[in-house]
Amino acid sequence: MKTTKTTVAIALLGVSLILLILYGIDVAIIFSSDSGQTTEDSRGFLPLDEKTRGSAFGGGAVIMSIIAFVIARKERSNIVSILLFVNGGLIIAGILAVAGGLGTTSLVSTIAMGIILVGLGIWKVLIDRKTPTTQDYRSKIR
Repeated sequence: MKTTKTTVAIALLGVSLILLILYGIDVAIIFSSDSGQTTEDSRGFLPLDEKTRGSAFGGGAVIMSIIAFVIARKERSNIVSILLFVNGGLIIAGILAVAGGLGTTSLVSTIAMGIILVGLGIWKVLIDRKTPTTQDYRSKIR
């Protein structure tokens, strides 16, 4: 049975995933164009420059994922763990796919954000293993 906290966390992680997918599609459109421009000079379907797009879509997704972890940290939920892994993995895979067009600072900081989300997913799995379920309480009563 999902609690309200778990539902809110899943919703935040779902929105975060959608933002990351939109961001990735936009960057893929930029890199697939034949113009040979960097991501700073060109635009995909989002009418934003590189820094604004990265802050709004990438940074917003990371912040929402961290908030979701904090909300659901004491609630058992495999879905929250999986979505943290997916969001972190998507960030890492996306940045590695376009690594040639970015500076070292952007590359390292973005990979660090992905690693943080994957780490939170691992932490959530470990927390969930220690968190007793309702069945655990019922079996102790009998």
